[in-house]
Parts: sequence; structure tokens; C-alpha cells
Amino acid sequence: MIWHGGFWHMAGDFVFSGPVRNLWPLTVLPPLAALASDRTARRLPPGAGSWVAAALLAATPGLVALGTICPAATTWATVKTWRGVLLFRVSPALALGLLGYALVRMALRQREVGRLFRAAAPAGPRLAAAGAALGLRILELPTAERECFVAGVLRPTVFVSRGALAQLGDAELDAALRHERAHVAGRDTLMLFALSFLRDLAPWGAGLALQAFQAAREAIADREAAAGSGPLNLASALVALARPGPTPAGVLPMAKPDTLRWRMQALLQSDAAEPPSRRSRLSLLTGLAMNAALVAWPAAQFALWWNFCGD
Repeated sequence: MIWHGGFWHMAGDFVFSGPVRNLWPLTVLPPLAALASDRTARRLPPGAGSWVAAALLAATPGLVALGTICPAATTWATVKTWRGVLLFRVSPALALGLLGYALVRMALRQREVGRLFRAAAPAGPRLAAAGAALGLRILELPTAERECFVAGVLRPTVFVSRGALAQLGDAELDAALRHERAHVAGRDTLMLFALSFLRDLAPWGAGLALQAFQAAREAIADREAAAGSGPLNLASALVALARPGPTPAGVLPMAKPDTLRWRMQALLQSDAAEPPSRRSRLSLLTGLAMNAALVAWPAAQFALWWNFCGD
């Protein structure tokens, strides 16, 4: 009884009960997780070895949001007071609003991907032969823009535009397609689909962890393509395809100007990358631990309430 009364008196009524029982975790924890994810993602070194940590960091805010959305969205009851309005109306409405936002964004991305499939044409002889040699499902976009990317969650397909074909020689086209084949083999579009949905459940911050995940997967695809066609051919293809401007939602474009510099350095420099410092590794581990604690908090909150505040 002493522990029960003391814990309740110190934090129980505000944190674990009362009218803000579901409202404060829903409005505080996901933004806090997004902030921690972004700050930790800045510590990730660019390159293929960071993709697992980046994926975990990108998923954390969404997982935290799910842990708070689920109890809040199912809390409906008869409303008689303003406290009841907060607990049984405002909290569920906010939770369902976040979930609805993520679902709408997911549907819009899939609609954009569907539009690409409808606009594409069967590959011409040159592209079809190059794709068949690598075992790729491939389509041609009838546009002068320089486009080369993978799209499709369950059936990932490589899209190459006529503008890109005009810019790429045979060796460069082979390097570009080997890069996209690495994305297909790694099921990168499926992972991006899941992480983008989780990101939309907690739409705060800059989303640096998701960007780091995409950059790391690009580095993996670069490494596999360079091994098969040579780093110079891949570097030439990256330069030919890099262009400013937005890319279609839900796809993995081959060349983005903001990542081109370090990708070219990774391809063309023979010296090994400098390993991260001890301080940087410690900061990264601390950030990962904080994110793990935020994911575990909703379950921990219930356990603490039951042990200290429950009857």
C-alpha cells in the first residue's frame, strides 16, 4: 500500500490515469521518437553497412505510434464530463486521424505506382535483350526524361525511359540494370513500402533515418553492379541519369543528385573508408537504445500501471 500510494501520488494520476491517460502518449511519444530517430540517423556513416541500423531507426517512430494508437483508438465509452470527452472522444479521434493519414498516403503512393505501370510500354528490342540477359521484368517509359528505377511491391519491375536509353551506352545500360537487379533481389521496394507507412504514422521531423536507409540500399546496389560491370561504367551511368527534380512516389530511383557525390567517391576511391570514431559509435548505440526504450514504453506503461496503480 505504501508503494501504491507513493507511486500514485508522484506520477500515477497524470501519467497512468485521468483524462490524459491516452492523449499524452499519443501527442508526445511519437514526435519524441521521430526527433531521437533523426538525431541518431545523423551519426550513421554513409554506406552499405548502415542499412540495418537505418531501417531500425526509420521504423521506430511508427512502431511507437502504433503502440499508442492502438489503445487510444479502442477507448470509446459513454461521455458525461469534459474528462470523458478527452479520454473517450479526443484521444480516439486523434489516433484514428493518424492512422487514416498513413493509409491515405500509402494509397496515393500505390496509385502513383499503378499509373506508371499503365503508362509504360513493352520494352523495345535493345532494352528487352538487356533485361532478359539479367532475368529482369522490365518496361519502357515513353518519355524523354532520364528515368531508371524499380517500382512494385509484390512484383518489382524495372522501368527505363526512352530518354535514359538515349543517354546510356550498352556497357552503361548493363551497369544500370545490374544496379536495379540488386534492388529487386533485396526486396527493397517491399522494405521501402513498410518503412514509408511507419514513417507516415509519425509524420514529424525530417525523416533522416528513412533517407539513410535508402542511401544505404543504393550503396549496396552500387557495389553489386560495380562488381559485375565495372565501377567506371556504373559511375558513367550515374552521371548520365542524375537529374534534379522530384521522383515518382513509391519508387527507388537509380541516381539522385543529393547522394551522387559520396556514391561516386565510394565507387572510384581505392582507399578504404575511415572507420567511425569511438565517440560516434557510442552516440549511435545510445540513440538506438533510446529508440528501443521508446518502442517498449507503451507496454511498460501498462505493466507499471498494473503493478503500482491497479487494484
